[in-house]
Amino acid sequence: MIAGDKAALARAVKHSCETKAAIVAADEREGGQRALLNFGHTFGHALEAETGFSDRLYHGEAVAIGMVQAMDLSVSLGLCSAADRARLVGHLTACGLPVDQSACGGPFDPARLVAHMRLDKKAKAGELTFVVCTGLGSSAVRDGVPEDSVLPILTDR
Repeated sequence: MIAGDKAALARAVKHSCETKAAIVAADEREGGQRALLNFGHTFGHALEAETGFSDRLYHGEAVAIGMVQAMDLSVSLGLCSAADRARLVGHLTACGLPVDQSACGGPFDPARLVAHMRLDKKAKAGELTFVVCTGLGSSAVRDGVPEDSVLPILTDR
């Protein structure tokens, strides 16, 4: 853990930025690996839209909540374990980031959130697409996720 170690934190942030820059440079049009950088964004963008893109919910906070929801979806699809989810929640909480919709006035109407998700840049012909976790440190893009798999994730979260 790097808590309290500013030099370690600076190295971690620098390494993260370099890694992201390399992925973006190698995939400028988001046709492959770059899409994986959007883990949590489909859920997060829907929350941002529902809160009116206001200071009720900043982008990073929306993505943090969205990452937990993406993990919930991944667990429900059998792609990763509940222990992986718990580890993510613990990490985000330790960083002071929100992990559920109550942080921004939710829960919100799941059907409205799904409607926002259908407008996401990753959606294809209105079908839901998510970056899912296939184990800590591993992810994949999942197209055509059925709405009935997503709605329970958005209820009371």
